[in-house]
Amino acid sequence: MKPLIGLTTNFIISNEGPTKGQERYFLVSENVKSIEKSGGSTILFPHTHDTETFERYLDLVDGIILTGGIDINPMFYGEEPLEKLGYFNTKKDFFDVELTKKAIQRGIPVLGIDRGLQVLNVALGGSLHQDISYIEGNHIKHFQSSIMSEKSHSVEIQQGTYLYEIFAQDRIFVNSFHHQAIKELGKDLIVSARASDGVIEAIEYAGTSFAMGIQWQPEFMYIEYEEQKKVFEFFIEKCK
Repeated sequence: MKPLIGLTTNFIISNEGPTKGQERYFLVSENVKSIEKSGGSTILFPHTHDTETFERYLDLVDGIILTGGIDINPMFYGEEPLEKLGYFNTKKDFFDVELTKKAIQRGIPVLGIDRGLQVLNVALGGSLHQDISYIEGNHIKHFQSSIMSEKSHSVEIQQGTYLYEIFAQDRIFVNSFHHQAIKELGKDLIVSARASDGVIEAIEYAGTSFAMGIQWQPEFMYIEYEEQKKVFEFFIEKCK
């Protein structure tokens, strides 16, 4: 049987016509397609505060993917909001963080993509730069203006990591759509890739269960750049 992968969803409130005020869960279709093309099946997780539902979700799946999306409320890492913090949804943050903790505790593989990397870090006690401009020094552009499948900047991969096992090279080019970045690493996390300006682009969990986070979004790249499909294929194998 194909591994069943749970995908976290995003949340909006409609402001249009007769549906104005309607609350909606949603997910960009590329997330589902990338898993199905890599040998997995998918199920979507709307966020909830019900603890029994958390456990039932995890009973169903062989792995979870923390998908991209909005900022994380800095209260989750003990900071006040700064001026350049973007939109956040505290209820979704709670769900994503707690789901991640429970998955790791139960040994269920976790892949964090874009925001998902940040969720993984926060769930394990780490913190974030609320905007890359708050990091001292000169920085490359981390939120590209080109189409989402386009390569934007390079990342340097550390040997001996899962990421190096996936790509078998020290340097790759990735897309980039984030304005926040990891500040302090969470417990038992290691850095597996950085951008040329030092911003952390990938992390891995050094504990007994499998968890990995990447800052870029391979679900938008894998059709044009097939090497990015290896991220999902590697994760699917871990879920088996």
